Amino acid sequence: MRIAIIGGGAVGGLIAHYLYRAGIRDIDVYYASMASVEAVRRNKGITIIIDNAEYNVPVTPYSSLSPNGVYDVVFNCVKSHQVKDTIDLLRRITDSETIIVMLQNGFGGQELVYEKISSERTVFGAVYFGAYRRDRHIVELRGPGPLFIGREKGLYPDMLEIAGKLRRGGCDTRVTSKIMFYRWLKLGVNSVINPLTAIARAPNKIVLTPAGLALASEILDEVVLAAEKHGIKLDKNRLLRLVKRIAESTRDNYSSMAQDILAGRRTEIDYINGYVAKIVGDGVNKTITHVIHLIEAGVLS
Repeated sequence: MRIAIIGGGAVGGLIAHYLYRAGIRDIDVYYASMASVEAVRRNKGITIIIDNAEYNVPVTPYSSLSPNGVYDVVFNCVKSHQVKDTIDLLRRITDSETIIVMLQNGFGGQELVYEKISSERTVFGAVYFGAYRRDRHIVELRGPGPLFIGREKGLYPDMLEIAGKLRRGGCDTRVTSKIMFYRWLKLGVNSVINPLTAIARAPNKIVLTPAGLALASEILDEVVLAAEKHGIKLDKNRLLRLVKRIAESTRDNYSSMAQDILAGRRTEIDYINGYVAKIVGDGVNKTITHVIHLIEAGVLS
């Protein structure tokens, strides 16, 4: 089984780690930046940090402009707003038999590959573990959690094989035909923790303040409404409890969106709160989307 990972950041690095621990030794990782390719090459792989222990994953780094043949499985792990930049690479490294596993936050990025590349072989994912990319070649697991993968219409034997390999490598991977439910559940968590920590430029515990919880309640009212319009039933109180539990268990972590703002990078806000705002119209999610764009304009200028 030839496996490629597009995007060797936090999620991509950990996927490589789990596959390597499962016994897979031929893992190609594609990067948009040649600086990342060179850093991973010098390090002879990706360094993974879990509970202060370091592990080396000897992957082969490639530039996204230099495809290395066709793969059996491709994990696309770039940010949602970067997916469009991977379409050409995907067309060159996949065929009608390749399974493409999409592991982005929110909605829009995964759907783009489903529409542009393959509606039959695209597998959707929801990542519930937390990770941090310390450097171009260093990734740290910050919060253990499951990985859900699946499709609404049918499951492939190959999908079960992929999940089995990830589980053997230490990743709690679950195959489900209700993947949209888990994606909406994850969007609910992201819609609160990500923008609030990015606006405050603070760790996740900021969500647990009175102001944070008040905003969380308003955000989730709209998330529940948006999900319902897509046929997904979410319980607002259970979702709020989940947000509080995750914020508490990762209280000293910085969300991926907060990390993006602090590093002067574009965020995934349009695929999270912005997506909710497109469905429900004016409200707190639309306002938060505007606020994040305003902050982006400041840090990106």
